Amino acid sequence: MEINKSNINWYPGHMAKAKRLIEDDLKLIDIVIEVIDARIPISSRNPDLNNMVKNKKKIIVLNKSDLADEIQTKKWKEYLTNQDTIAISVNSLYNNKNNEIINTIEKMIKGEKEKGLEKGRIGRTTRVIILGIPNVRKIFLNK
Repeated sequence: MEINKSNINWYPGHMAKAKRLIEDDLKLIDIVIEVIDARIPISSRNPDLNNMVKNKKKIIVLNKSDLADEIQTKKWKEYLTNQDTIAISVNSLYNNKNNEIINTIEKMIKGEKEKGLEKGRIGRTTRVIILGIPNVRKIFLNK
């Protein structure tokens, strides 16, 4: 039995379209915030995302940390931090850590901002994208 591989397409069109849009947007982005579920940090990540954002500064937000085991969340934060990224645990519904996230972003761009000021560039906006699979609650920076 011969299978024509062009007839097998399990990747939904809306996902392919979203991936193309993200790849286009990433050309303009300075920092990527990936939101994952603190209870299931590996399976709540999009496996395509690492390749897409490999040259970008990145923050991983472990959301729903109030529902996860505190010790395990701490271990995941340490592990992710050792992977050349910054990890922050939050509970976006009740214990908002917007200030910690914003302060982290400011630290990440401080050097670039200073170089820009030396060259006379002021007021450049830092462009951030927030990504994550459905149901990880990506609303924490909406204020």
